[in-house]
Amino acid sequence: MVTDVVSRQYPHYLYRYEAGEATQDENGSWQPASEGWVLHGVCREETNGKGTQIQATDGRFITFASLVQLPKGTQRVPEGTLIAVAEMPLEPSQLLEEAKAAGVIRVSGDCLKFDNGRLHCRIWV
Repeated sequence: MVTDVVSRQYPHYLYRYEAGEATQDENGSWQPASEGWVLHGVCREETNGKGTQIQATDGRFITFASLVQLPKGTQRVPEGTLIAVAEMPLEPSQLLEEAKAAGVIRVSGDCLKFDNGRLHCRIWV
C-alpha cells in the first residue's frame, strides 16, 4: 500500500489552455490563432478544505480552491493561464466539455500563483 502511494506521487494530469495570436501570411491575410488545451505534465491536486489564503504577486490575499503539486523542473505556468487537472489522460478536444460531465476534471480555473520550489513546483488555483 505504501509503495503504491510513493510510486504514484503525481497521479493527476495538468492541462493548460493556450491562446495564440493571429498572424498575417505573405499576402497580408490574417490567419486565425491556434488555441486549445495542451498537456503540461503530471501533478497532484489537493483541495483547500480549510479556506487558506495566499498572497498573490500584486499583494492581494486570495482564497484558493486547490493547490497543485508538480515535479521539480516543471515549466512555469504564467499567472492568469487557464488550467485544468484531470484524473486521467484526455484528448484535448474532450477536455472540459465531456470530461467535466463525466466527473474526470478535479479542478479548473486560473493559475493564481506559481512557485518553483527547492523540492517541487506548486500552482494555486
